[in-house]
Amino acid sequence: MKLSPTELINLTFSGLMVLLTLTGTIVFFFTGLLSDRVYGNKRYILGTVFLAYAIYRTYRMYGILKSKQAG
Repeated sequence: MKLSPTELINLTFSGLMVLLTLTGTIVFFFTGLLSDRVYGNKRYILGTVFLAYAIYRTYRMYGILKSKQAG
């Protein structure tokens, strides 16, 4: 499985985005950080959006890696 430099950069940035969005999910669900600006249901909605995006990016990364492995 040989990845081109462009694909490697894309996967690296995708992995970084997954880590950042998972961190955002943890911040909004389990801490009081930014609670003065984002409060109530907005915190849970934003945390859910971050979690959904992290799952989506992980699925896309998995698909790219799986197609490279098969091909």
